[in-house]
Amino acid sequence: MREHPSSRDKLIPIGVDNFNQLLRENYVFCDKTLLIKEFMNKGDIVTLIARPRRWGKTLNMSMLHHFLAEEAYGKKTKNLFDNLAIASVDDGEYLKHQGQHPVIFVSFKDVKENSFSEAIQKLKLLVRILYREHRVLLKSNKLAQDEKDIFKAYLEGNIGNTEVEDAIRYLSELLSKQHEKGVYIIIDEYDTPLNSAYGKYLEDMTNFMRNMFSAALKGNPALKRGIMTGILRVSKDSMLSGLNNLKTYTLLDDSYKQHFGFSEQEVIDLFRKKHCELKLEDVRTWYNGYKAYDLVIYNPWSIINCLAEQGKIELYWTDSARNNLVEDIISKSTLGIKLQLEILMQNKTITMQVDKHVTFDTLMESETALWSLLLFTGYLKAESSFFDMNSGTYQCVLSVPNREVFVLYQKYIINWFTKKLGEDGSVKYDSFLKSLVNGDVEVFTDSLSDYLLESASVFDMGGEKKGEAFYHGFSLALIVSLRENYSIHSNRESGLGRYDVLLIPKNVHTSKGVVLEFKYAKPNQDVVQVAKDALEQINEKQYITELKNHNNIKSVLKIGIAFSGKLTRSAYETTDLVTGKTDDVQLSKGTAV
Repeated sequence: MREHPSSRDKLIPIGVDNFNQLLRENYVFCDKTLLIKEFMNKGDIVTLIARPRRWGKTLNMSMLHHFLAEEAYGKKTKNLFDNLAIASVDDGEYLKHQGQHPVIFVSFKDVKENSFSEAIQKLKLLVRILYREHRVLLKSNKLAQDEKDIFKAYLEGNIGNTEVEDAIRYLSELLSKQHEKGVYIIIDEYDTPLNSAYGKYLEDMTNFMRNMFSAALKGNPALKRGIMTGILRVSKDSMLSGLNNLKTYTLLDDSYKQHFGFSEQEVIDLFRKKHCELKLEDVRTWYNGYKAYDLVIYNPWSIINCLAEQGKIELYWTDSARNNLVEDIISKSTLGIKLQLEILMQNKTITMQVDKHVTFDTLMESETALWSLLLFTGYLKAESSFFDMNSGTYQCVLSVPNREVFVLYQKYIINWFTKKLGEDGSVKYDSFLKSLVNGDVEVFTDSLSDYLLESASVFDMGGEKKGEAFYHGFSLALIVSLRENYSIHSNRESGLGRYDVLLIPKNVHTSKGVVLEFKYAKPNQDVVQVAKDALEQINEKQYITELKNHNNIKSVLKIGIAFSGKLTRSAYETTDLVTGKTDDVQLSKGTAV
């Protein structure tokens, strides 16, 4: 950590991605300069570091820019690093590189346009700004006049699409000629244009950016080394298909693991520097849990914002920007995907194949691509992983990293269901939840049938084994919002077997627990009788045993639910745990289709 010597009250660097500004002004600072050592020690011609959004990628690339270049944005970089970690390792060996290299630094983080033509205009503006940074080349006595004329055309924006594609390569050629040495090319958030183009103008954007990156980073004699950051390592259909000199580092790799995100000690130090009380357990539950290889790390954006709000727990990272790609794919995912997500929502793990190289054209078709996307975008974490030589992919044990991401999944599920029910979907959903916890099983069963009518297809429900799993996952997803007031358990042992769903109230003033058992009714079976059988199983297997161990729970609502296509029936009763008395079995009328 580094403190400004003249002030005790440090500023919080929200949105600050210029390294010089971070150091020169009075900001709390977490020293990540040892990234420079790791980068300089590697032999990659082109390096790609993939990390989730808002994980400090732009700031780290700005740091590298200021380290290598003599001047950045019109300001000298000399002495910026003298008191930082990189200056103290190996007797200051790495400082010999400080300010000694020509550098091109360009970030594509703001190229998020709605059409290809708008994206091209944004890229042209980006090129003009980039060339403005190096306009001193117009005064060079090492460049020919025609070279300066072309540079001036770039500077004034008098260029076509082909010239934009060649902009980085051409600038590197001039810089190399001027400085008589190779150029470092730093490209930040390289994949943002592709992410934004997904579902709209993906092919055009892919072809355009592929040409730009290939020109700059493949077979470019002016290139010394290149480094890129992004969220994904996209391939085959992507902008990087022409680069065969690229080395990729993801969350599954040991290299660079400590340079993005905060360790727990760094979090403690940040709160101390800001003189802010740290409720470590709360902060850990909400923002920790990510893993870079074997290192557990905190979400840096969430921590910085939490610090700015004096330790207040909020949704910071998940509310900072809408990830249309992730939300769209989850909402359109198959039954199998939704059932796996239901398992994750129970704080359990799933084991899935993950490919470092994500192909956008298969995201809706390949489960491997989906799990890879969710992992590398920060919506899942890999508890462990190993490389499978047979498949060429990683076998990863996946889980939801923390409470902040869990709440986002919960939002996705609620939004998906409520949208299906029209304008008053939120009101209907709220009524549905209240009916369950208040014991109004008739309304609960009818509402469940309504959701089935609006949200599910009979095809998804087909087959006994598949059908029961579907209904279980479907119902569990619907009640996930109750987690604020109830502990929701699924498929756990209690008594003489495993119940389907158990609701344990967290509030001591709420006295009723709930047990749900689901049954799939075959076409020739009586649905009402199947519902009775489900209720009888709750009693025979003594599923309420776990609830009896909670002193504040005075009664248990037991519901057996039978499904047949979109036909739903319930059999239910309430047991008083104090007296042991059980009321009469009641049957819902249900809704038939």
